[in-house]
Amino acid sequence: MGDDVFEEDPSVNQLQRLAADMFGMEDALFCSSGTQTNQIAIKCHTQPGDEVICDADAHIYQYEAGGIAFNAGCSVKLLQGNRGRINAQQVSEAINADDVHKPHSSLVCVENTSNRGGGSCYDFAELEKIRQGVTTIN
Repeated sequence: MGDDVFEEDPSVNQLQRLAADMFGMEDALFCSSGTQTNQIAIKCHTQPGDEVICDADAHIYQYEAGGIAFNAGCSVKLLQGNRGRINAQQVSEAINADDVHKPHSSLVCVENTSNRGGGSCYDFAELEKIRQGVTTIN
């Protein structure tokens, strides 16, 4: 109905306001695709030259046309998980926070549910373990 760049689309404006209010945030951003959303999130949480850790079958690696490298300037460390799911021990062992000869691990991405893993889901307790291990890298 209007140019969203100039905030002329009342439907998008209403949706963004609703989402911001629901989550207690100052504002929200409507993205027209999952790929767009993923790529924005990766760019926001990394710096060029950083490393993203994810499962080898992750959607962000398999189906987003090298977007991690192109859009964020980051490399990817692929882990061999179980049906698309990586675990806290794998993540902990993969993190590079100190070796200046390797990219700095700055982001761990998990996919829930895992498309190439046949719709497998993470156990929430495992996600909490991954999060606890990751908080030590930055």
